Amino acid sequence: MPKTLTPPTSDTPVNELWNLSELTASWLIDDGINTYGDLRKSDLVEVWLSLKKQHKQVTRLIYYALWGAVNDCHWNKIPEKEKDKLKKLQVILKKLEKLV
Repeated sequence: MPKTLTPPTSDTPVNELWNLSELTASWLIDDGINTYGDLRKSDLVEVWLSLKKQHKQVTRLIYYALWGAVNDCHWNKIPEKEKDKLKKLQVILKKLEKLV
């Protein structure tokens, strides 16, 4: 559910966006992403990778939540194409981890 009934504006704080928990919003703020406008301008894969690098508990569901926040919809409405993109990235990351 959205935390507000109105669509986000560029100035909407991340802690008021769809899908984002207070913890996720605080991580985004720590990374300098304070508003919907900041998040919308960001590459979501890069944001997700940054969060994953810093916090072991970050899973693909956080990427879905970020995508839903940017697109102002529930995370379970993410298109299969986006889910597949992240799944492929996770496979590559696991292979890279084995090399290191």
